[in-house]
Amino acid sequence: MALTGTFEDVSFAELLQMLNVGNKTGKLSVTRPGESAVLYLANGDVARAVSRRDRGPELVYKILGWKMGEFSFERSDEAVARNIKQSTEALILEGMKRFDEWERVEEQMPDMHVVLRQCASAVTERFEGLSDEAQGVLRLVDAHRDVATVIRESGLEPMEALKAVTELLTEGIVEQWSGPRQSGEVLPADGKLPEASGAIDISSRTYFSSKRKLAKKGLTLSGAERGVSVDPE
Repeated sequence: MALTGTFEDVSFAELLQMLNVGNKTGKLSVTRPGESAVLYLANGDVARAVSRRDRGPELVYKILGWKMGEFSFERSDEAVARNIKQSTEALILEGMKRFDEWERVEEQMPDMHVVLRQCASAVTERFEGLSDEAQGVLRLVDAHRDVATVIRESGLEPMEALKAVTELLTEGIVEQWSGPRQSGEVLPADGKLPEASGAIDISSRTYFSSKRKLAKKGLTLSGAERGVSVDPE
């Protein structure tokens, strides 16, 4: 069975629940402009998740925040090395918890919608001295995403992500940007970092913002009703 669709029609969390309920084993590929990841499921649970930059549970938490993207699932009995021990339910609940924390952080911080951009010379000179969290967050700074989006897409605990943003600002690695929101405004970093790119979730209307609605309605829609395409083998 080949299962394809978009996150505009069915959220990533709903997709994981569908595969979990169906006890599916196979390969799930997810993509959006500039980003892609592969997840392997075993008997309905995510056993492994990898992308060019991230892996494991943290990658799953990031994808849970995607509002846009496409997915394709194919059955497969390929043996994989696990890098995820949590159940599907535990992964989704942790993602919900993080978003709840993010909402509280956003309420407390008045400048969550400030857009940031990289300072090329500072990145080149000080990148190696940054914490791992700050290095990861820096990859999301592209003169397009605002602070709230960076925190949401970082996959970190909200307070950790906010601390990383503060570190970048304090060190002069990034600065506030008031120009047009164009990813082309990203300053190059002499090969230190790839240019940030990808769809920008400037709205908080992701799966998490409707999690209570999802919990109430359950998985009652068929694949066709959700805009999911199923191709029999």
